[in-house]
Amino acid sequence: MSAEEFARELLEAQADRFASVLAAAPAETRLAAASSARRLATLVRATRASYVLLVEGEPPPDNLDASAALELATSLAAYRTLHIAGAFGHTGQVEVVERNPKVAAGIRAAAERHAFDEHVRVHSGKPPAVVHALNGPYDLAVLGGRWREYERMEEDVTRLLRIGGALTVVNAAPLAAAPEGAEADALRRFLARLAADERYLLSTGLEFGAVVAARVR
Repeated sequence: MSAEEFARELLEAQADRFASVLAAAPAETRLAAASSARRLATLVRATRASYVLLVEGEPPPDNLDASAALELATSLAAYRTLHIAGAFGHTGQVEVVERNPKVAAGIRAAAERHAFDEHVRVHSGKPPAVVHALNGPYDLAVLGGRWREYERMEEDVTRLLRIGGALTVVNAAPLAAAPEGAEADALRRFLARLAADERYLLSTGLEFGAVVAARVR
């Protein structure tokens, strides 16, 4: 059994109540999304987070037409949001920041469809501007948008994250194989700044698949 097959077996050991959200996505996309969402749900439970900031807005793959790209982006963002909200228990709120108003509307619709509308609040706009206007304090901040925007949001996210809270980057794994370029260099700078920031304790893993920083000061 390959590592991927075993990972899939572990993920499928318990039923995924939000699997229908990703029904139209390719199999490899569903597996990666399920792994990421399960990690987020586990992190919410482990940290007892009840107030979560989720920054979305990652560009869709270049090989998809506009309609398919919009559908996939909506499905992935809604899927992550539902897993976070589903990990709260009876109380908790996740505030989602999504630049595309159509994707934002899709997240709201998915939350309402799964009876999580009271636990999900969606903000539509450019993430750096929206995050700057938020109040917090959050127990957990999840970054899943465009790498080049992370540096611009760093101080605001730190301001919004309570001491003892955690920050995670859910889309950093491609950095391990990413060539030099503006986007990859921006994420490398962001992670380097977190690593040197005495307010954080950062762990990235050797392949950047599990980037987590605890705010210690």
